[in-house]
Amino acid sequence: MKQKEPVYSGEQTKITGSDSLRSTTAAAESSGTEKTVSKQTQTAQKVVAPETSQTGGAGTMLEFAEFPKRTKRVWLIVAGAIFGMMAVVTVVTRMSKWARNAREKRQDQVVLEMMPENLTALCGPAAEDVTKEMYPLVLRTMSYQRGENEKIVFEFSRTAEAKSDWVFVSMKDQSGTRSFETPEAKIAALPCLDSMK
Repeated sequence: MKQKEPVYSGEQTKITGSDSLRSTTAAAESSGTEKTVSKQTQTAQKVVAPETSQTGGAGTMLEFAEFPKRTKRVWLIVAGAIFGMMAVVTVVTRMSKWARNAREKRQDQVVLEMMPENLTALCGPAAEDVTKEMYPLVLRTMSYQRGENEKIVFEFSRTAEAKSDWVFVSMKDQSGTRSFETPEAKIAALPCLDSMK
């Protein structure tokens, strides 16, 4: 701690009378008080300044620690939105995959069950329907018009026995250069094959 400085100043005063003594003493006391007050203020500022910087750091740490508490609702909303978007993307992806798998199974089933009767039921009567006997097989060719100049030709075969079932052999265009191997290609060429479309 600093010692108090004396209130009296080192200035010489001239005493001329009782009134001047009072005014000189009052002036000396007020200037001494002012000096003391200003020195105490400076000392207080020096003492307070380090405390402020120390508590200021602690204050910012407290403010930083309180920030998540004050913004808790915002963080919960953001986390909920992110979780919701992830759930929606997952559900949409799984639903589209399920729909694609269901469509592929249905198309495979259409191709597996392709017989002349089913073809007629799905796409109507053929533009041309020709059956040839080539012992021991019977061949059946059914043609469907696709567009103005293109025909799709289906070939079936069975044994010459009376009770045998037809077996799907191929699906080609009229010239025979383009064949439709996959179920998707078959249905794309003749959409009536897929009863769900």
